[in-house]
Amino acid sequence: MQGPTLFGQVCWLRREAEGEAALTAWLGDAAALWRLSDGFPAGFLPRPLVRPRPLAPAGLERVKEMRKRRYVSRAAFLRLRDAWDEGQLRDQDTAREPDCHRQITRNHVDRRGQGTIEEGGLFRLSEDWRFADEGTRDLDLYVETAEPLVRVRAFVAELGRRGYGRGASLGRGLWEVAEAVEETALPDHPGPRRLSLSRGVLDPATMTAALWRAEPQAGRLGPQLSLAGVAPFKRPVLLTSPGATFEPAGPGPFGRLLRGVHPERPEVVVNALHLALPFREAA
Repeated sequence: MQGPTLFGQVCWLRREAEGEAALTAWLGDAAALWRLSDGFPAGFLPRPLVRPRPLAPAGLERVKEMRKRRYVSRAAFLRLRDAWDEGQLRDQDTAREPDCHRQITRNHVDRRGQGTIEEGGLFRLSEDWRFADEGTRDLDLYVETAEPLVRVRAFVAELGRRGYGRGASLGRGLWEVAEAVEETALPDHPGPRRLSLSRGVLDPATMTAALWRAEPQAGRLGPQLSLAGVAPFKRPVLLTSPGATFEPAGPGPFGRLLRGVHPERPEVVVNALHLALPFREAA
């Protein structure tokens, strides 16, 4: 579950519920927009990217192994965020990305309007099936907003009922909201650095001394426009992955709402704002 895709689908739900004018006003107010995380394995956060620290040779292999693990537990982050040092992480504090991908065979569509290609059109597509496994299907989603919790839950629950992502029309991407709570512990810290839970862009005016990994995103329009004859492909953008860290220059917001991402529809946007948690690196 990726935050920018989730945000786009929430925009359509808001348009249905409140009207197009209300959606346009919401998108024009960066302070009011939702900051969204990705969906993380339940109880875990992205591992913060931090400066390399001097290490004894005996500890190198363990640190290399730890860096392959993408997530740290929420409890470990709270325990260590006064002086974050990856050398203090225990094995049970970390987790790898669940490997639940399956190869699905598909066939190319015949662009002449004659169904699928008869020969030479087969290709393999990797799909994430973690939701089919009881051990990996539960996710935590974080939303930063001034809106009431009950309203946020209603939007996310309705999206889960309709289906998330490109497989929604096939009955995929369905979920139920098991619990929605106000998060008080994670944002309550005076630390000088921030851990981003989001896919976003770096804004040098508000974010300094950043450490990040970047991933390309080639988004597509939802069926509301693509089935109406609009070209489905957005322009590709490069976003930081969850786990990026930075020093804030001011109170935020951090990142930007990206415009001009579709060649035909100027109202199409990508939410590249950061939901960021305070912490402090060890000296």
